[in-house]
Amino acid sequence: RSGAVVARLLLVRHAQSANKGRTPGTPAESDPGLTDLGFEQAEALGQRLAQDFRNVDLSNVTFASSPMRRCLYTIQPAIRRLRPPPENVLCYAGGYEFGCAGRSKPGSTPAEIACDFPEFKPVGFTSRSGWDYRGENMKETEEECRARGPRIVEWLLDTAALGRERAGSGEAHTVVLSTHQTINDLLCTIFVQGSGDSWQYGDIRHRLQNAGITEVLVYARGNCSLGTQNDGSHLFHIKK
Repeated sequence: RSGAVVARLLLVRHAQSANKGRTPGTPAESDPGLTDLGFEQAEALGQRLAQDFRNVDLSNVTFASSPMRRCLYTIQPAIRRLRPPPENVLCYAGGYEFGCAGRSKPGSTPAEIACDFPEFKPVGFTSRSGWDYRGENMKETEEECRARGPRIVEWLLDTAALGRERAGSGEAHTVVLSTHQTINDLLCTIFVQGSGDSWQYGDIRHRLQNAGITEVLVYARGNCSLGTQNDGSHLFHIKK
């Protein structure tokens, strides 16, 4: 038997990136926000999570995000509706999209995050004040991203364990992570197979639509299972 559920992870893909709405010939931004449709999707997600957590003790829920703006904007409406304890709202420097950090791409600083997204506590930033890139290449490679996957998993599980201990209820702690399609696919591969060795960039096995939700259940014996996958029922009313 797997034992009791000790952690519940909700992986949320960011809403539609502003790069999807740029005019032809306009260069893509390295750290875009959202389109108007994306902000609408984020609001719908916020309404959905506010409904889902309406009777939940929010000391037992952590809201975390990639340091990239499109992810922060996506989960922001939920945080503003729910108002969880400040210590349970995190911007995780290791959660960026594949290839979006490197020696030439340090990413935003904790000060910039605190200025633009004051709800979030920056965690995991490097001594250079950038995102948690640990390689020596100008841009993260596929091999480096594959190696980063287990570190993200470890951080998620440690965050859940700390939150469960802090809440003191003995109930499973929920971590909501606002993330990216590629990182969601890598994480789900690790949770299902126990390793990310078979993961390849672009070969998506675990699809997640913009502002969609995939659930991962973590059991006392350390094994995991996927619950609801790619749930976008809160988006049905939005016209694309």
